[in-house]
Amino acid sequence: MQRIVYIADDFGLDNNVNDAIVHSHRNGVLTGAALMLGQPGTEQAVRMAYENPQLEIGWHLHVVDSQPLSCSEWPWQTPTGAGFAIGFSRRARELVRKEIELQWNAFLRTGLTCRFVNAHHHLCIHPFVRKTLVATIGDEFDGWLRWGQPRFFGRSQAGYQILDRWLQAPHRRRLPFTLSSTLWGIDRTFAMNASEVVSVIPDLGDGLHEFMFHPRQINADSDTQCLIELNRMLHEG
Repeated sequence: MQRIVYIADDFGLDNNVNDAIVHSHRNGVLTGAALMLGQPGTEQAVRMAYENPQLEIGWHLHVVDSQPLSCSEWPWQTPTGAGFAIGFSRRARELVRKEIELQWNAFLRTGLTCRFVNAHHHLCIHPFVRKTLVATIGDEFDGWLRWGQPRFFGRSQAGYQILDRWLQAPHRRRLPFTLSSTLWGIDRTFAMNASEVVSVIPDLGDGLHEFMFHPRQINADSDTQCLIELNRMLHEG
């Protein structure tokens, strides 16, 4: 069985992002949005989610480049810095463990159904983050986890080849949730192209295939325009 989903990250980051995501859902092919908790636009995003019940909502775990719930700011500045700190510092791991619990509980308090889980800057692939995340949401979680093998519209980069091997490692089989099969858009962050998306769809095969987007505003935004253009192209096809 094949399922294709079009997912926007960063729902709740700010009001402009929220407006772009909802616009892309109402006028384009966007099927889901990953909610960030504790951000300037979170409350508005939750209201919008209830106003648009066909938009599937997931949890966008964030442990870098965001406003934490557990402290005033992160002690690291980059995803790489976060990864090293979490790997080598017990204090950092305790902070992340607390943050994951706070964010999950905040999501549950919204009353929204969590359809999927992913992470800001893909940090759910970090072994500690992954283990803590799985333990926190529990086996009763009935959604899917972004763990798809990276696929590229352009030329694969060396760093993502390493990511690809990690995502296909044996621990993938031990994850107790439904996992996405492929992930498209890593090499087109903020620059998705409708013609490229349409060109790869016929060869996807069975599985859960995710196309990742980052709409930032309604007008003059590549990802927003791509989602709207896809709606036209797929219906015409």
